[in-house]
Amino acid sequence: MPMSNNDYLTDLLNSQKLDEHSDEWKALDAEAEKIEAIVRDAYPRSTIMYTHGGSRAKGTIIREDYDLDQVCYFQNDDAAPGETLEEIYENLAKLLAKHYTVRRKRSALRLIDPKGIDVRVDFVPGRYVNKEDWDVFIHQNEGDKDWLKTNIELHIAHVRDSGCTDVIMLIKLWRTRNRIGVKTFPLELLVIEALADNNTGTLEDRFTRVLEAFADKIDKLQIEDPANPTGNDLSEALPDTLRRQISKIASNTLATAADYGWERVFGSIESRRTTYPSVQVLQSAAAATSIKTKPWGHR
Repeated sequence: MPMSNNDYLTDLLNSQKLDEHSDEWKALDAEAEKIEAIVRDAYPRSTIMYTHGGSRAKGTIIREDYDLDQVCYFQNDDAAPGETLEEIYENLAKLLAKHYTVRRKRSALRLIDPKGIDVRVDFVPGRYVNKEDWDVFIHQNEGDKDWLKTNIELHIAHVRDSGCTDVIMLIKLWRTRNRIGVKTFPLELLVIEALADNNTGTLEDRFTRVLEAFADKIDKLQIEDPANPTGNDLSEALPDTLRRQISKIASNTLATAADYGWERVFGSIESRRTTYPSVQVLQSAAAATSIKTKPWGHR
């Protein structure tokens, strides 16, 4: 009996899932432990919040396109890492540059090991706004202002508890396969917004509904930072050219799926399984390291 479209998408989604037993996950943990030791050794008197953020914490990580957001927040009155947010950012970059090649991103530091292997870690330093250890300030290299007030815990909860994480994972895979240059957090927010009025039905129903919204109503989909709706402008993450690209590719995807099915869109599940070189390089490190995944609240 032929596989239904919904069953195909469900199997595709399952093939993309990573968990704590996967080699990729263990390799990320091993690298995170190494980075934490570097930072804590450099600032032995600092009280540091160091933990996972991003797709892994939100439950939207996919095998084909993943990395680890490691956040490192200092207390609001701790001057050891720097007096200003820019100094904190630069001082941590210089520290990690002793062990990695560091590529500066908007607010994160992308780490490449000495052999040129991308270890798939974005390191995000910052400082708490006050003693309540809730909102944080982080430095920005781009945009109208050089700082951002945000709350990564709210970001995580907003996505993790949205009821849309399965569709978000498929949309991320669709983005990767189609080489669409939209960042993950704005994309996650777009999916949640597209399903805000109706998140019912099968996985195929909901995935199709999101693509239809992208194709027909992309200009009407508005997103805002759940941690700072009025203070953080996300419009530059979705310029008109990118919205038009998303709309066009979504329309083409729907047409292909309607005529030929989802397997024509994504291909054979087995033939697209990927083993990443960076994972292979890091597996030996993971095997030699005692892994302890740190929940929020770990210091």
